[in-house]
Formats: sequence, structure tokens, C-alpha cells
Amino acid sequence: MKMIKDIRFWVCVIGIVILGFLSGLLSGNPGKYYYSLQLPPFAPPSWIFGPMWTLLYILMGISLYLLLNHNNKKQRNNLVGLFVIQFIFNFIWSALFFNLRNIFIAAIDITLLVIFLSVLMYQLWLHHRLAMWLMIPYYLWVLFATLLNYSIYFLN
Repeated sequence: MKMIKDIRFWVCVIGIVILGFLSGLLSGNPGKYYYSLQLPPFAPPSWIFGPMWTLLYILMGISLYLLLNHNNKKQRNNLVGLFVIQFIFNFIWSALFFNLRNIFIAAIDITLLVIFLSVLMYQLWLHHRLAMWLMIPYYLWVLFATLLNYSIYFLN
């Protein structure tokens, strides 16, 4: 409860949600392009992405808040650094996939996202388990998105 009263908590959560929203703005009208592609049978409808990413960004914001409040300064800096790196790859993916319409480069980007996110998850396992548990839905969604990205690449 103390966490929810801390303004830094809300800055982290709202900040990550806003950055996610900005990333979405970079993608223009993704639904139209998304449905113009050959999609695999397991591809979700485009309307699911907005609510799903909003929930995931909220969980990521809470996790970031926890990392920023980690007691060990060296671990905190390493964890936040990994968080930022993986988030950069997350942020630019939409522009690569939807604006540039370069599915292959987007696949490379999401692969790098998975690599850095995997390292982050391992480090969270070692140093901040609660933050790790909050990031698991995001990790699973990114793995699914990676499969989807590569499937779309091979189909198109």
C-alpha cells in the first residue's frame, strides 16, 4: 500500500504506459497493414494488442519501480540498465514492423529484445524475484510475438 502512495510508483507506471502508447503511435494504423499480410493460423485479432500491451506496460512499470528502489546500488544500476536496453528494442519494433514494413529487420530487433529480456529475467531471478514474476507475462508475450513475427516473415 505504501508503494501506491509513492509518486515515483505512478511516474514509473504512467511513464512506461505513455512510452508504450507513443510506440503504438509510431505504428500508424497497424490493423490495416496487419490484415494485409499472410498471417499464421494462431495470429490473434489486431484488437487484442492494445489491451494486452496496456496490461503488460502496467506490470513493467511496477517492476521498474521495484528495480529503482532496490537497495544494492550496483545491482540496481545493472538491472535498470538491462530494463532500459530491452525496452528500447521493444519501443522501436513497431516502427520497424509497421512504418518501415520491414518484417525481417523487425525480426532481428525482436530477437535482440528476447536476448536482452532473457538476461534481465535471469538477473531478476537472482536479485529481485517479485520484479521477475511481474515481468513473466511480458516475457511470454514477447516470445509469442517473436514466433508471430518470424511466421509472418516466412509467409510473406
